[in-house]
Amino acid sequence: MITKSTHLSHPGLVRQNNEDFILADDGLGVYLLADGMGGHNAGEVASEVAVKTAHTYIAERLSSGSYNEISTLLSEAMYAAHEAINTKARNDLSLMGMGTTLLEVVIRDDKAFICHAGDSRAYHYRDILRRLTHDHTMGDHLLENKTLPRERIPEKQWHTLTQAVGFGAPPVPDFNQVDLVSGDIIMLCSDGLTDMLTDEEIETIIKWVNLNIDSITKSLIEAANIKGGRDNVSAVLVKI
Repeated sequence: MITKSTHLSHPGLVRQNNEDFILADDGLGVYLLADGMGGHNAGEVASEVAVKTAHTYIAERLSSGSYNEISTLLSEAMYAAHEAINTKARNDLSLMGMGTTLLEVVIRDDKAFICHAGDSRAYHYRDILRRLTHDHTMGDHLLENKTLPRERIPEKQWHTLTQAVGFGAPPVPDFNQVDLVSGDIIMLCSDGLTDMLTDEEIETIIKWVNLNIDSITKSLIEAANIKGGRDNVSAVLVKI
């Protein structure tokens, strides 16, 4: 299945540095996004290490055909990224405690395979926008377990990750897949976008820009900044 992608990342209007890192490989149909965390420049380091490690791991095996299930391949790539970040942190004390979200998407034949840890999201657009991932945050955990109603959950809990790559215990990623047809769009994005724009607003922008993915991506970033741009904002759009 032929894909065309575009991607854009912006530091936002509040932060000086950009801790997001993205990679799009149309040749192999591999798309990755990470949103790092940590003091000083540690978040930037974690996200870059995660994406590059995962891409290398996935690309080598997809190219050689040395894998059984894509779900297993993506999980293994995430564990490899986790170990790479831990190793780097052990060798540089200034990077201790760094970690990152990691969102991996592989498009193969007529399917998109999605694996993620953290609160970076993947969406599928075909006439309507549908979220493919579930945020790994304390807020979502409290809501799911009916510990507190949504209105009583403190704002910071929606930004507290229950799992991350490179920090704490190894991640237990979620996996999903979706069937694709010509004209579909798969979108990866960091929470800098979804904190500023609702799913309904994102869907409206996609429809309004009329499926031109370069223009959609630019419009999404601009809209997030118009709404406040409180965080780094990144998006990868893949059109089938």
